[in-house]
Amino acid sequence: MLYVDGMNGLISHNETVQWLYTLVGSKFRLVVKTSLKLLLVFVEYTESNAALLIKAVNTVDTKGGKKLWSNVMEILEEKDGVDTELLVFAMTLINKVRKYSFNYY
Repeated sequence: MLYVDGMNGLISHNETVQWLYTLVGSKFRLVVKTSLKLLLVFVEYTESNAALLIKAVNTVDTKGGKKLWSNVMEILEEKDGVDTELLVFAMTLINKVRKYSFNYY
């Protein structure tokens, strides 16, 4: 995802962004961590990508009949094994999307 051609391909293919967001809801910690990191790189690549992530989240969670951002919220609400690294990545993603999306909404 760090290559320009790959990032431009990702920007033009929202289904892949939806898939990455879906992986945030995985039960496997490493999958969740990697997905969050990749989504952070995606959002930080250009500010307009925040709107694309919001669109992907809306699509995935609406189809699943869930509240918006439910996959990320489950990480933040987890009470059992508190994984501070996942909490930091989840909050950073939310803050970046919030920061960049103010320019578009």
